[in-house]
Amino acid sequence: MTEQYAKWTVEGDKKTKWICGCFLTADDYFKFCKNHNDILKKAIQTQIDELDMTLVIED
Repeated sequence: MTEQYAKWTVEGDKKTKWICGCFLTADDYFKFCKNHNDILKKAIQTQIDELDMTLVIED
């Protein structure tokens, strides 16, 4: 995988590249490879729950 992206750090802007099949799409969504999909999905769901970013909808 040769896709690269810029990463802002305290030291400045650094170029990095993915070491697997994960990537960032042009519309700022992440696409995860088969190896990382499940673990990153759980991490994102945990953060959403922790930040209370959802509403309970009662019918």
